[in-house]
Amino acid sequence: MLFAAGCYLFGGGLYIFAKANVAQYLIAKAWQLSLQDQQQHRPWPWADTHPVAELKINDVSWYVLADANGRNLAFAPTHLSATALPGDHGNSVIVGHRDTQFNSLKHIQVEDIIEVTNLRGSSRYRVTSLRIAQAAQLRYWQTEVEDTFDQASLTIITCYPFDSILPNPTYRFIVSAEGV
Repeated sequence: MLFAAGCYLFGGGLYIFAKANVAQYLIAKAWQLSLQDQQQHRPWPWADTHPVAELKINDVSWYVLADANGRNLAFAPTHLSATALPGDHGNSVIVGHRDTQFNSLKHIQVEDIIEVTNLRGSSRYRVTSLRIAQAAQLRYWQTEVEDTFDQASLTIITCYPFDSILPNPTYRFIVSAEGV
């Protein structure tokens, strides 16, 4: 009975990891089509989202989906629609899971460069701060300085701590970056 329970739990974790990786492949195909014809393409027929950007940090790339919600977040990092689109002026917020897409953020450092590609081209951002905050304290949709909406900034958020086995932690790891 313990072996069966262990297999079930291990299989569930493997399923989540596999789903995230297969989704990135399908999202990549949709993104390439979007780059070719400048139209939105759904990664699979029943998807209610589409890729809006490609995010590259320290030689690791992810495709970012529109509309941050639990359903879309299960497949890829997602863009918070109340914020500027990645690569546009203003603060763009991207959220992702700590145990799949954004696990490598535990290695990011201040001054690292983040590259964002949207349908109009590529933008670069320099990491300016890394911080940990309680989820209830987040004000990530606002820029640090209220009058900087004419420049591009990027905020990336994931759960914290990275290697915890507990679901739904109360802390968030926040990466802030400014356009260069």
